[in-house]
Amino acid sequence: MDRWVRSLRRSKVSRSADWPIGVVHEQERRPGGEVVDAATVFLAGAECPFSCVFCDLWQHTLSGPSPLGSLPRQLTQALGEIGQRSLIKLYNASSFFDPTAVPPDDEASMLRLLEGFAHVTVECHPRFVGDRCFSFADRLDGALEVAIGLETVHPEALPRLNKKMTLADFDAAASALTKRDVGLRAFVLLGCPFIADEEQLDWTLRSVEHAARCGARTISIIPVRGGNGALESLAVDGAWSPVTLDLTEETFDRALRLNLQDAVVQLDLWDLERMSVCAHCVDARVSRLGAMNLSGLAEAQIACAWCGAGVGLDRP
Repeated sequence: MDRWVRSLRRSKVSRSADWPIGVVHEQERRPGGEVVDAATVFLAGAECPFSCVFCDLWQHTLSGPSPLGSLPRQLTQALGEIGQRSLIKLYNASSFFDPTAVPPDDEASMLRLLEGFAHVTVECHPRFVGDRCFSFADRLDGALEVAIGLETVHPEALPRLNKKMTLADFDAAASALTKRDVGLRAFVLLGCPFIADEEQLDWTLRSVEHAARCGARTISIIPVRGGNGALESLAVDGAWSPVTLDLTEETFDRALRLNLQDAVVQLDLWDLERMSVCAHCVDARVSRLGAMNLSGLAEAQIACAWCGAGVGLDRP
């Protein structure tokens, strides 16, 4: 499966090991309802060792291990434009505790640079959640949160994603994090391959609920984006369909009505515009979803006379 996924990829984007890919400034609603200033730093590092059929993050990774000292240099550059923030997210398109992606000898420098942040989020595959993770959390000035891709709880789809992770793996990592008082953020896919179109909404909501039961206090729904090669091949075989903006709205509306106690459900807004078939209403619809991210409340859907979106639907 790895060879098949990789054979369908196009060339990587050329990246420097000394400069971050980008920095995004945003606001984020935290468990309990507080909205804080957040920054996401996209670090250029080693490619993830797992070749998931849905992933497109490999495009911006380096060829080979992350060079020693490169990630602290990138973070230093990013901090120059971040300013004072409560939350910083470090996403390196791999696992933060994979020694190939983040050299252990860089940890001391990273910890010094992260001083003053109340919350630090990193991403990690369940296989790399272990002693190194907990040691990093103990030495961190602020509170650590580990973001893990649950993807789906669908019993047939999950093993076919080539993530090399079982539901038991996710549950075990979640339990270990909870016992060590490390926060858990979960990623859930909407438009997951190998799930029928008419079942996408149901399985996404089931996955959100499972993540919350496992202790995730922030759950991000990520509409699957095409363009990585493998997804297009699966689409030809009828195993995947591009996500529509209509489905995205309905799923997020429903997710915000789930009884999840203090867990925050968010929607990844990245590239949502490409999911719309109507240029007249897309900006307003995406803005509505962004407002819902901050409020945690479903708002009235945007009605569009051009495409019929929101016409005749019940209002929240």
